[in-house]
Amino acid sequence: MDLGIVRADARSAPFFEAAARDVLLIKRCGPCGRWLGPEATGCPGCGEADLRWEVASGGGTVISFAVPSVRGAEGVEPAVLALVELDEGPWLHTRLAADPAAAVVGMAVVARFEHPAEGESYPLFWPA
Repeated sequence: MDLGIVRADARSAPFFEAAARDVLLIKRCGPCGRWLGPEATGCPGCGEADLRWEVASGGGTVISFAVPSVRGAEGVEPAVLALVELDEGPWLHTRLAADPAAAVVGMAVVARFEHPAEGESYPLFWPA
């Protein structure tokens, strides 16, 4: 399934630069140590606004998923869109690189990276 061209902005540049090196970055609060998603702008635990990017393990668990039909280069095809809880705690909206019939809530997954010819590299999650 083609996601289209992904472009970084100033806030997301560190995330996508790391993805180009096959590294998953998420944010972490220095004062309280809470792990946060890459979109976080502040810590909901202690209120800290100065978050740092840190390397995540890339492992996680499927919390929920949906299988919409998406028009791709080869016609209409199913896609597995998922909510994955990373081992560190934050949840990511993502796509599973799995047969829709094999996707299950609670499935262990691991991040691997797509490197398109144009646009930014990004993580997909595969069955572990």
